[in-house]
Amino acid sequence: MTAFQRRGYPARRTALRGARYSFLFALAVMTTLPARAMAPDFDTVRAAWRSSEARLLDRHGQPLAELRLDFSERRLDWVDARTLSPPLVRALLVAEDKRFLEHSGVDWTALAGATWDNIWRTLEGRRPRGASTLTMQLAGLIDPALSLQGKRRSVGQKWDQAAAARDIERRWNKAQILEAYFNLAPFRGELRGISAASHGLFGKDPGSIDAREAVVLAALLRGPNAPPERVARRACAVAKRLSPPPPCEALQALAERTLSQRYRLEPRWQDALPLARRLLRTPGERRTTTLDVRLQKKTLDALGSARRDAAAIVLDNLTGEALAWVGGEDNDAVVRRLPAGSAIQPFLYGLALEQRWISAASVLDDSPTLLALPARPAAGEGSGRLLSVRSALSRSAEFPALRLRAMVGDEALAQRLRQLELESSAGSVRAALPDLANAYRALANEGLWSPWLLEPVSSPSEGAGSERRVWSPAVAWLIGDLLSSRSSQANGGERRLGFARAHGRSSDGGTHWTIGWTRRYTIAVRGSQPIEGLWQSVAQAVDPLPQEGLPPPAGLERTRVHFEPDIEPERDEFFLPGTRQAFVDATHDLPDGRPRIVLPAPGVKLVSAAIPGGRQPLLFEARPPQPGLVWHINGERVPAVEGRALWAPRPGRHRLVLEDATGLQIEATEFEIRLEHPTADTLSALPAPRTPPGPTPASR
Repeated sequence: MTAFQRRGYPARRTALRGARYSFLFALAVMTTLPARAMAPDFDTVRAAWRSSEARLLDRHGQPLAELRLDFSERRLDWVDARTLSPPLVRALLVAEDKRFLEHSGVDWTALAGATWDNIWRTLEGRRPRGASTLTMQLAGLIDPALSLQGKRRSVGQKWDQAAAARDIERRWNKAQILEAYFNLAPFRGELRGISAASHGLFGKDPGSIDAREAVVLAALLRGPNAPPERVARRACAVAKRLSPPPPCEALQALAERTLSQRYRLEPRWQDALPLARRLLRTPGERRTTTLDVRLQKKTLDALGSARRDAAAIVLDNLTGEALAWVGGEDNDAVVRRLPAGSAIQPFLYGLALEQRWISAASVLDDSPTLLALPARPAAGEGSGRLLSVRSALSRSAEFPALRLRAMVGDEALAQRLRQLELESSAGSVRAALPDLANAYRALANEGLWSPWLLEPVSSPSEGAGSERRVWSPAVAWLIGDLLSSRSSQANGGERRLGFARAHGRSSDGGTHWTIGWTRRYTIAVRGSQPIEGLWQSVAQAVDPLPQEGLPPPAGLERTRVHFEPDIEPERDEFFLPGTRQAFVDATHDLPDGRPRIVLPAPGVKLVSAAIPGGRQPLLFEARPPQPGLVWHINGERVPAVEGRALWAPRPGRHRLVLEDATGLQIEATEFEIRLEHPTADTLSALPAPRTPPGPTPASR
């Protein structure tokens, strides 16, 4: 008794009905198929492919970071057929379509054999075997209406699938069919396409897949989510038809090891992940930046383990383009606005130099007494001694800066900061790292400011007209010289090294900055701990052989300076016209203990005509303080408190006299006040005091 006789006549009638449908389908396929186009062309299919990942690119198109944005499926790059490993192609053809290179979409021989075989399979209750070619399967992958619905396709679906396969074969070549199939086929779980499968299951590019891995991948196509043991049996069956066949035991071990656990597919590029999380929005997106992957990697290596807590940026001095951007581990800390604190001191010193309140050889008092502005000295702050301008700036000394701020005035400082696109509020500045680095970049560019860039401009004219002068070349060079180190030469002279840098921290000590520049780059590093050493490491990594600093511009006067007493070694300094001095009196007290005039120093002082009168007072200071000291300016008495007074400057030459309580003159000095009229460019660059913030850095 046969199997179908044992099952009874109802089963036999059902089986014969299935056989009849199979014969009808075979007959229909062997007749004329529709000639109309039922599938798109290859280029359309390829163009429609979208990776589930977005990618951040550097200026040369090299990947910086990869980020998954589509969580419905896992798809990677479209893979060219020429890059597939030969074992992968052989395993696929053996497993799915051994006459692929001979048929024209429908394998008539396989179809006839499968139809006859399925009669007996159906009668015996076994699962019918299919006869779909790779091209027919591809038609189902391209058009969801032709894909398998349930356990079997209907006759109508098979008709349309075969017609679509014939149409594909007429319009595509075999390499394109193979390429599209490999890229569209589901392999396991959410992994679609050979790139996601090879990377997710084996951690390899499709071109590096070996024979055993290729057989396992080919076996997955019949049942992508089948248990590992079933995939292993299928792989062993495929391997028997290969020459030489991979050992079945090795295939079983590989399938069990690979498929019994969840796949792992980490981002292939992670050099700028925090920035990618902020910028990338669309699956398949390829967003180009101005960064340079070579400098990005060097910056990351230089920061080492500190990259988790520090932020760093490297700007091209000439163009303002960001070349390296390191923003921590998770969020992009580079654009976080944090207290700048003493990191703005170079701009304060620049204003004081510009207005002739000080020169490079001036002496400042590093003590908390007699400050024109109230201060709460931090522990260890203030040495109670005199410092030169060079030493005070290089140390970011707090009390000399407070004295300079009283000379310059808050309004003048706020206006200059706005020119540099740094917003101040209540005397403090909170800045993103690129904005503060770009303000320093203006010093490196001889006083010219222009916006920084993170993404390439579409045309050269897009950024035209954005450059403006903030500092004179002489003042910009002087600030850089004060922030630079010098080395002795064999002939006894000094050579300015090829970089300048400044250190700063917030008043609470929670934010530390180090910013400086070489001839090529402006480099800024910020962290929660002192990071001077990190800045040096980054600078040496990105510009290992910096050029010597720029020569001084015309108009500066070089003079050998001697301090008396010798609070600092004798050295050469550069001076703006009218401020040169070879001898610096560094005594605050007269030999007999009488008070003396400390501020203002003799010479020319500049005040801005753009600032209303009374908003940039001049500080008079005498040391040591004594009760009853009186100031007279041009014969007019100025109220004083313990040897200090504030006076609204007026243009012209002035004589200042210090008297004791009895009216006896102790000392006198003369100085000149000149108005500095801003140019039209400078005025147009000054934003209104309450201008709302501009666009985010990423949109610039």
